[in-house]
Amino acid sequence: MPAKQRNHKIYLLSAIFGAAAGGLSIPFFSFLIWFLQLPVSFSGTFSLMAFGFGCLISGVSAGILKRRNGILNGVRAALILLLVLIIIAFLLGNLSGELILGRLVTAVLCGSVGGVIGVNRK
Repeated sequence: MPAKQRNHKIYLLSAIFGAAAGGLSIPFFSFLIWFLQLPVSFSGTFSLMAFGFGCLISGVSAGILKRRNGILNGVRAALILLLVLIIIAFLLGNLSGELILGRLVTAVLCGSVGGVIGVNRK
């Protein structure tokens, strides 16, 4: 299999891992809001935290699978996850500039940290 095709599969697989981790963390955060009786206005913050966790996991998995260039590969995997989120938000009619900018910063930071953690994992 050519190296280019493997790279696409690695990034896609990393984004799937990140989406699964972020999606599975949402019920946990929902329970936390309910259990601590927090106002519903905190749901946006917890949503951003779930997205950040998903980007972190996608960066870690890209770093583990590629074993080099952790920052770059982690950011690439997280940006794929961001692209999926933007497409879903566009289709649901819930796309705003705040969503894109805040999530972009979160994706770059969490993806790069995850990539470094994945490359340096033993």
